[in-house]
Amino acid sequence: MTSRQPEKAPRRKHLGLGLLIGGLIILAFFLSFLLIPQNADRSFSPMWIGVAWGALMAIWGLFRMIKGPSSLDHPRGGSDAGL
Repeated sequence: MTSRQPEKAPRRKHLGLGLLIGGLIILAFFLSFLLIPQNADRSFSPMWIGVAWGALMAIWGLFRMIKGPSSLDHPRGGSDAGL
């Protein structure tokens, strides 16, 4: 008798969803520090770096959701670039 493993249902790919949600959370977190009334000048705050990082991460996630899988995406994760 051969032991067969049950076939797995195909996984639905949500490429970029984690990047989009994570980027929006980071964006909201750092932006909240800038929007809370403070005595300091907000224009020179280093919190803008976190806002920019979160925005870029969210934009990249949205791009990945719209564009879909890339030819560089490896089915088991990682990248097959250079192979």
